[in-house]
Amino acid sequence: MQIPFFTNKYQDQRYGREIREKIDDLIKKGIFILGNEVKEFEEKVQDFINVKHAIGVANGSDALFLAVLVLDLPPGSEVITTPFTFFSSTSCISRNKLKPVFVDVNEDTYNIDVDKIEEKITERTSCILPVDLFSHTPDYDKIQQLAKKYNLKIIEDSAEAFGMKWRDNFAGTLGDIGVFSFFPTKTLGCFGDGGMVTTNDDVLAEKIRTFRVHGASKKYFHKYIGINSRLDTIQAGILNVKMRFINEEIEERKRIVDRYFDKLRAIEQIKLPVVEKQADPVWYVFTIQCERRDELQNYLKNNGIGTFIYYPVTMHLQECFKYLGYKKGDFPVSEGLCNKVLALPVFIGMTDEMTEYVCDKIKEFYGRK
Repeated sequence: MQIPFFTNKYQDQRYGREIREKIDDLIKKGIFILGNEVKEFEEKVQDFINVKHAIGVANGSDALFLAVLVLDLPPGSEVITTPFTFFSSTSCISRNKLKPVFVDVNEDTYNIDVDKIEEKITERTSCILPVDLFSHTPDYDKIQQLAKKYNLKIIEDSAEAFGMKWRDNFAGTLGDIGVFSFFPTKTLGCFGDGGMVTTNDDVLAEKIRTFRVHGASKKYFHKYIGINSRLDTIQAGILNVKMRFINEEIEERKRIVDRYFDKLRAIEQIKLPVVEKQADPVWYVFTIQCERRDELQNYLKNNGIGTFIYYPVTMHLQECFKYLGYKKGDFPVSEGLCNKVLALPVFIGMTDEMTEYVCDKIKEFYGRK
């Protein structure tokens, strides 16, 4: 059996024709930059996650950059974040001439260890940038308490977290400003790049709308030095179609993962992710910790099963961040996870037979009959 790590062919079978009709209609209309499709998608997201403003931008990395930019944090100030994440979560801080300050992660959830944040807060700290990773948000009760205590801003990197909740509040609404990515592999993904900034703050929202079009309040009149970052109209049209199916696809992902939990729970060489009771996860990825990770990955590959490693190297050990002065051993949990984590296939259309096959091959590798 051949099981890719990700495929959208089953989504194409379900509503590909509708998407093609949408694209054809937009081509005929000739509206490719912003327009009604983008506005409609922004309104759908606002309604779905119950946020006042949702502003479409070109991609998740731009969304993060803009989110940091519009907060006008003091130059050179410190932003606390996690080293166990994708590059954009850290680069958005450095690109705005601020200093990333890392806090190690919780070994059960892989998210920032909220109990270690306060010890990293100094008089130069201006912001906390938590990342909602691995289908589970961090503990926003404690993050919000710290932000209030020390008068800090919260930028919620919810790029991978569309549909997740913490205490019934949606990801993207848990900080002063939030972001989403609609990269094709995401829970809600388009057919290229796409991103979004969310906020309940009217002033921040208006700044984002201005900054995404070169800082122009109207064409050729520039209030700020902005960037060119607009959600593509065709991608917005695709996302408008896919939004109609998002709830049932979130449930489908849950059924796949429930099967993984059931079939893999008894394997001693594997540690399954932990979901805190206040969280309502969305299984964008299903990541396990496993002994002999690289051998297992190769074994699964040889049996036709695609997997992925999120992440092989932490941010504090990336060459481009050497200037921060961190060294190997500074964040032992994050560094240890880099050698143990493995993401298993989860995609819309994945059958019980496929899930069984993945689990059987993992059991077979560890010598379980």
